[in-house]
Amino acid sequence: MTPTALNWYGLKQFGFDPESLGLTGNMLTDQIAIEALCVRIRHGEHEGGLGAFGHFKNYVDLLWNNPDSGSQKRFVWNSWANRMLRKAFDNKELGVAGPTSAGKSDPFALYAVGMYSIDPTHTLVLVMSTTIAGAKRRIWKTLREYWESISGLPGHALWSTNEVRGLNYQGSGYGQSSGIYLLASEQSAEKTAVEKLIGAKAPRTGEPDESFQGLMSHPENADLIKHFDEETLRELLPRLYNLSADRIGNLIVIFDEMTGAAESLLNAINTNLKPGNVGHFQLIGIGNPSDIYNPFGILCKPKGGWDRVDLLRDDEWETATGGLCIRFNGEQNPRIVEGNERYSWMLRQADIDGMADKYGRNSLFYHRMVLGTWCLTGDESGVYSAADIEMSGAKDKEVVWGYEMPIKVSFLDPSFTAGGDLAWATFAELGVDFEGKKVLMLTEGVPIQTDTTDTSTPITFQIAKAWRKLCEERGVRPQHAAYDRSGGGIPFGDIAVVVWSPALTGMTTGGAASRRPVPGEKSPDGRAILASEKFENKSTEVWFGAHPFFRSHQIKGVPDELAKELCSRHLAKGMMGDGKKLCVENKRSYKDREGKSPDQSDSFLGLVDFCRDRLGFECSENTLVRGQMDGTPLGNDAWKVFRNRARRLTKPRNMTTKDKP
Repeated sequence: MTPTALNWYGLKQFGFDPESLGLTGNMLTDQIAIEALCVRIRHGEHEGGLGAFGHFKNYVDLLWNNPDSGSQKRFVWNSWANRMLRKAFDNKELGVAGPTSAGKSDPFALYAVGMYSIDPTHTLVLVMSTTIAGAKRRIWKTLREYWESISGLPGHALWSTNEVRGLNYQGSGYGQSSGIYLLASEQSAEKTAVEKLIGAKAPRTGEPDESFQGLMSHPENADLIKHFDEETLRELLPRLYNLSADRIGNLIVIFDEMTGAAESLLNAINTNLKPGNVGHFQLIGIGNPSDIYNPFGILCKPKGGWDRVDLLRDDEWETATGGLCIRFNGEQNPRIVEGNERYSWMLRQADIDGMADKYGRNSLFYHRMVLGTWCLTGDESGVYSAADIEMSGAKDKEVVWGYEMPIKVSFLDPSFTAGGDLAWATFAELGVDFEGKKVLMLTEGVPIQTDTTDTSTPITFQIAKAWRKLCEERGVRPQHAAYDRSGGGIPFGDIAVVVWSPALTGMTTGGAASRRPVPGEKSPDGRAILASEKFENKSTEVWFGAHPFFRSHQIKGVPDELAKELCSRHLAKGMMGDGKKLCVENKRSYKDREGKSPDQSDSFLGLVDFCRDRLGFECSENTLVRGQMDGTPLGNDAWKVFRNRARRLTKPRNMTTKDKP
């Protein structure tokens, strides 16, 4: 309802009176202006205000929830929406993870319209969603409803081009320095989106060279001189105008459905927008958690790593980049907890029970769509899960070596010989750490560059020469280097020997699995299980070859790109079950789904196989996780045991003192 008297929240003591604010005499309009000013200057409780969120809430209620405003659109406040928006005012970088039907998009559609309309000449909002069509059914649809429900908002809406152009500095027209704009974030649209992100700058709040005296000469600030000395004003004016050394305003990026965004967009934000708009840039990512290696997972990665939080209990944590991730559990949504059917968009208990019965409470689907959290253990169809890598210490970037220096090793996957797209060389150091354990420390992965215009030198010779050069530059001796000689790799090996040295080792990933024992795997009678008994072919044996070394914490330096690729390879359909040999999907199936070949993974796993077969890389038995006797034809499966263990050991408070760093 329209107030009967204006609430100044103590602003008059700062010199803000009807003359300085230009109040109209209309109680509703003027109270809205006061609330907007309080949001801009973050008017705190210690000053007589309500804090930015409290004043924003009043601003929303006066505009959209007030029958006197004429709005036909209402915002339904609830505990989840309150928390989302309160955290948005408290954090420059915020990840919002939650289940389906949590109402995540609606509060941030309102936030976009509200924050722009509060300071229309100095606020630029970029709303991003996987596709334009999808956004028009979700966040952009809601944003448009909020905008159109209030007549006279300061901006020029062009819905056909998905933009609201902002008010110019003179207040006489509209431009693209401020406003609200919709961009697609999917990979097919990433080039256009990246270009717009790189070029985005927060709108200016004044001329860059405008002096303090120049600001004070503005008529709107004349009354301030009556109440404050110069020292106080030098602190007050920047706060009022949200000024920085570069005189820039607010730039807000809201990623809806961030799980489907192209990774290059997050890179553009981190390398261009944040450094170029220090202190005035805000990033908000919204999504249903799935993969910790997609942009949303990267944004929400906990400080110290994923093993530092309990993903089933913790509802917020500081992120690796200094932001905050907040999580909402659908089993405890306000519709269920409060029994309030006004929150009709939220999941009912019957909906949750139905998904639990259909998919299982431990499934990836249930974690994502109900629990609103990540499932590090992945599913049974993946060769590797995030838990296999994140909980093994494989992301560690340093190793304390023992008395002897490690040897430098390399493996080349020519790729073109086996259906790949890139020739990829992996480099690492293999040695014994200070605990006496053999460790493989990855140092670099390098795609081999070739020149298709060089008709005088065949591609195979170019690759062999380039690999030799890379190895020599990194101190890798030929006896410590290997390549994949499967299929077309046989003639490549002949070329490599001529170009470099006969001391090179050719490894094969084709044919039948070997008769080597599988580390940590025993049959019910205690006999070591052979690779040929567990794996359908040699390729599958190689792909599973890093598992025991991850379990025994003997692989380090795994970059995110490699981890993501390892977790993206699936088992062939129908090849996962009791009594069946394991078999990875073929390259064609992988490429059809992922759009590329797993060249980096093939090279890394080839290196693990080479180091194990030729350079004495063995599992540390005293730390190897052993399987449980289960009576199946495959006997103990340490791989499954490790994943089950991962579910229990993800929170620091469950670790013993000796386990903690």
